[in-house]
Amino acid sequence: MEIMEHPILATIPEQVRGSLSLEIATFRQGDQIYSAGQAIDKVYFLTLGEVQLIHRDVDQGLRSVADTLRPGDVVGGQVEEGAPVSRYDVEALCDVEAAAMPNKQFRTLVLRSAQFSRGLLLRNAVKSRVLEERALAQKDVDVSRVVFNEDLIALIPAKYMMAKKVIPMAMHGGTVTVATASDDIAGIEADMRRLLNAQRVRPYRVSPKVFERVFRDAVQKNTAIAVTEDEATWFQAVRNKDYNLEFESPVDIRAEASLQEMELDGSGVVRLLNKIIGEALDLGASDIHFEPFPGALDVRFRIDGELMLRPEKVAATYLNAVLSRIKVLAGMDIAERRKPQDGRLTINGATKTVDVRISTIPTRFGEKIVLRILDPTSMLIDLDQLVVGKETLDALRWMVEQPCGLILVAGPTGSGKTTTVYSMLLEKKREPVNIVTIEDPIEYMVHGITQVQRNPHVDLDFPNAVRSFLRQDPDVIIVGETRDPETARAALEAGLTGHLVITTVHANNVFASAYRLKEMGMEAFVIANSVIGVLSQRLVRRLCPRCSETVQYHRRLIDPMGLPGLPPAVGDYYVFRRGKGCASCNFRGYRGRVALFETLRIPDELKAIMAADTSFTEVEAAAREVNAYLSMAEYASMLLNAGVTTPEELSRVLFIEGA
Repeated sequence: MEIMEHPILATIPEQVRGSLSLEIATFRQGDQIYSAGQAIDKVYFLTLGEVQLIHRDVDQGLRSVADTLRPGDVVGGQVEEGAPVSRYDVEALCDVEAAAMPNKQFRTLVLRSAQFSRGLLLRNAVKSRVLEERALAQKDVDVSRVVFNEDLIALIPAKYMMAKKVIPMAMHGGTVTVATASDDIAGIEADMRRLLNAQRVRPYRVSPKVFERVFRDAVQKNTAIAVTEDEATWFQAVRNKDYNLEFESPVDIRAEASLQEMELDGSGVVRLLNKIIGEALDLGASDIHFEPFPGALDVRFRIDGELMLRPEKVAATYLNAVLSRIKVLAGMDIAERRKPQDGRLTINGATKTVDVRISTIPTRFGEKIVLRILDPTSMLIDLDQLVVGKETLDALRWMVEQPCGLILVAGPTGSGKTTTVYSMLLEKKREPVNIVTIEDPIEYMVHGITQVQRNPHVDLDFPNAVRSFLRQDPDVIIVGETRDPETARAALEAGLTGHLVITTVHANNVFASAYRLKEMGMEAFVIANSVIGVLSQRLVRRLCPRCSETVQYHRRLIDPMGLPGLPPAVGDYYVFRRGKGCASCNFRGYRGRVALFETLRIPDELKAIMAADTSFTEVEAAAREVNAYLSMAEYASMLLNAGVTTPEELSRVLFIEGA
């Protein structure tokens, strides 16, 4: 619709149209054009889209749809004397376009143009007057017109609402107003007090038919809440659970808690955060991501290396409350939102105690916060449980049993390097040795090991720490990460002076790890005489042992990976295993992760070749001659033949490797 085709603007005489001050106004879905009680400075003539007039019940906190305005209607047009004030919350239902006119000019037209006044009265003002009288005369709540509070709905499991035939509509002054088709009013009142911390409950009875329609519109069609059974079966096991967690904070929470924090407790944020963290622990998640977006706060769990979106989203209005709660618990600055922060706390669940590392960063829509869950039961495991193949296990034990030298553990971020290092520590800890570590940060506390936190503010960095360790009579030195020439030289020198040093590097394979040291300026003969072994790794998901079954894979998927030692194909198909999904694995087919290893031992036969600064291919050929090298593809074949993982998981890693 063109501007002057609007049925009310079209009534303006031709001689007046040239003096109009009209401009195009646009609104996005969800924008609030006017709030109830707000002064009307502009009048909008709708040409595209729809808006809702929402009436507020001040006494009950309810918001009800009074009417829907469409193209041809007027938003804000009133003909009463005095300062015009909006009687409703006016919100855009979709993208809206309108012709905006200053209110002063609107009033002038009403007084001077009989045609304009008549058109306005017939189409808009009379309609508004009827709506106002209807709202004043109505004593009972029309539940079908209520705008439900999404924040309240998000706090109550959908299955409970459906079973109990109850939906919360609003919370105001400690009183929650609910719509219900149940006869168990006493039970509902008790549940609402417990779930929403309400002081009073005001129920409105509706028929079962009305309830079903309202439930469908307010819950099932709400994009912020997922309730369908088949939408996210992996989440069903924890969807309706309640969790009671205890937090051990680095500060005295009682001393640090503010009035704002006490208010958060009353609004249900404490229960919400407990539930999300409890779900993550139950599902075996390693990380929880709180990600702010317009209209919602997305929560994602990293489960077995895969980020899974939590189906029950959280309203965006909870972002600051959740952040404040976490910051208070972790001893972080609750007022600082402009720069990244780090924190830490301990959580005691029903079956386990975990440490949590917390990181925040400012984003466009608010602070994003990530909780890294450090579970000692999944981290501190023996080598024989970590490694599947005997040949690789023997190679790792050979490295750890050496009296001195440098062991490199390579892989990208998130490939399980720290777990492997700690497993080596547990292996070495059985001996009467002095083990010292320099880490950033210290992820797990291990009794019997001296662990030092890197602190660059007092010059306690990796190379300085290693030099200090040498005066502490160490047998084994762990360097959290080698990423600069100073750290590399300190680690190599420690390996040459009679100490066993284990460190991690970021590299793609075992040969690239040695080359990384050369890039840092280390001489080839020093590397050859200090490094005793290199280990590179990736992580793939492990098949669920309860629901895996044999399936056929076409050779077009298997052959390009170049996996050696596979059983012969039958025609065009190989037979391997795949998980079909069950309750044990939350219907995902996978449960846990397993490492893919590539190992290179460096016995005396290889040292001269490496000292000569030869190429990767020459080192690999020489290593194979003395049975000192096992490729990642060979290890992957062993996992596939043993039914530990799937070709899909291996292809995700091996294709990147270029195999």
